[in-house]
Amino acid sequence: MTTTSPVQADADPTTTASGSGRIRVAAAALAASTVTVAGLLATTPWGDRLDSGSDDVLIYDKLLDVRDAAWSSMLLDSFAYAVIGMTLGLGVLHLVRSKGRIAALVGAVLTTAGGILFAMGGAAFATVVWFITADGLSDGAGQSLVDYANDHAGHLMGIDMAGFVLTTVGSLVLATALIRARAVPVPAVVAYLLLTILQFIGLQGRVIDFLQIVMMALLLAFAVVVWRRA
Repeated sequence: MTTTSPVQADADPTTTASGSGRIRVAAAALAASTVTVAGLLATTPWGDRLDSGSDDVLIYDKLLDVRDAAWSSMLLDSFAYAVIGMTLGLGVLHLVRSKGRIAALVGAVLTTAGGILFAMGGAAFATVVWFITADGLSDGAGQSLVDYANDHAGHLMGIDMAGFVLTTVGSLVLATALIRARAVPVPAVVAYLLLTILQFIGLQGRVIDFLQIVMMALLLAFAVVVWRRA
């Protein structure tokens, strides 16, 4: 977000010191969470990305290989994603005060709800994966549980997928608000919009990981802007 596109100052000059402090806390949380998610995407401690369109979403042997690392990293990812959902909306609401303020409010509600749902689903998913790969299960029980989970993929991944969709839609609405208000350079927002859409064209494996890392970098830049304008 360092381009030279025209930017309209749309902030309230009467922001109090306490209000400025709260905004900076939100900006710092957004920045820390984007760095966290980017780091997890770069290292993938949970193993290969799951294919939600496959008949077998979970593969027992692969889960065994990353059992402990997957549990902790998925919990951390879920928490960071929820923080992004909440603080992204707060940042946009801080910057957009006139044109686009209704879109900013709607988008903030969507990203907040989506982030919370994603965290709920992600935490449940991580816990299920940890238990079904436990050493204490009888022979074949873990594989049977994986097979059962694959047969009920909606219960396995439905909540976090719903959260992901809500957050995505909310981020598109927030981007619209930023463009209307000219609160940040428009090319940066357009780049984020394009990357968001590219997530849904069937990219697989490390390609989608690196695409989302770039998205996190743009959100980090946005967090810096919010901090500076607090």
